[in-house]
Amino acid sequence: MLIFRNLTVFASTLALTASPLWAVDTINVKSTGKPVQGEITTVNKTEVTIKPRTGEAQKIPANDIASIKWDGEPAKLSIARGDEERGNFDKALDTYTEAHKDATNGKLKTYLDFSIARTLAKQALDDDSKIDDAIKKVEAYLKTNADHLGYYESQSFLGQLYGANGDYAKAQTAFEGLGKAPWKDYQIAAKVSVGRMQLKQNNIDGATKTFGEAASGNAESDSEKARRAEAQVGQAACLAKQTKHDEALKLIDEVIKVTSTDEAATMAFAYVLQGDCYQAQNKAKDAALAYLHVPVLFPKEKAAHAEALYHLAKISGTIGQPDRAAEARDQLLEDFPKSEWAKKLQAETGAAAPATDAEKAKE
Repeated sequence: MLIFRNLTVFASTLALTASPLWAVDTINVKSTGKPVQGEITTVNKTEVTIKPRTGEAQKIPANDIASIKWDGEPAKLSIARGDEERGNFDKALDTYTEAHKDATNGKLKTYLDFSIARTLAKQALDDDSKIDDAIKKVEAYLKTNADHLGYYESQSFLGQLYGANGDYAKAQTAFEGLGKAPWKDYQIAAKVSVGRMQLKQNNIDGATKTFGEAASGNAESDSEKARRAEAQVGQAACLAKQTKHDEALKLIDEVIKVTSTDEAATMAFAYVLQGDCYQAQNKAKDAALAYLHVPVLFPKEKAAHAEALYHLAKISGTIGQPDRAAEARDQLLEDFPKSEWAKKLQAETGAAAPATDAEKAKE
């Protein structure tokens, strides 16, 4: 009898400590920074429902989802996510595509459709030769998955791709789709995107109005505050276009003071704009210091990084720093050879890209 009781206790303990034999999906939540585990039961474009092993099901808004790790997914997907985050898009795409072929979980397969479309869009925004293919992929995803959690984010990417391609009418339509999201941060983001497009077309009055609308009102959540900061940087860009550099610099300083460095894209472009304003005021040293923030603090922000390197290559020599100018030039041409800034520097100076390791070995 004693042996039987001991076996019962052992079995109960084992049941509590062993890995559960049930599906465990993991949603990483932005607002809390904590994972939620359970079985994902439903997915749509506004929320994901996850049922823990015990307790009530939770509904996680799609705009609050940082990432999802699906039950039974291959370990290499974690590596692919890291590659995507670091800008190693070819590696990420290879892994996502291979995992998509092998996936038997329908929800995972659809999520991989989104991951592939998103990664292609990011890649194309760095390399305009890939824009047409990326547009096709994102449009195909949206057409097939109009009620998926990646819907609104994909609308944003589609608008950016069309804008980069100069098709502003279609970009406008995509951003209007983004603006229909039920969350204020996405609605602000849609206006910011439209404002940037107007600025790109030199519609300063229109951009000023749009950025003003985006920056108005109360911003309550961290994500709303972050999008509002983007709008304020847009307002500063409009002021700079109107040669109101002192006003622009004042607004940029306010944004930099209150915005977290976690908002890398916003901060990077704020520093680039700060450098532009100082350049316009013939304050080359202040401009160089502003630009230098980007490669030092926000090197992953490729667009801003390339732009900052272009300016550093141009002005560093004028303030007695020829070595920094050469370093910035070489880094721009080596790391961002297909960017508009590398092409612009080459057109202006005739600079050639630095030799690759293979070319150096031949020498």
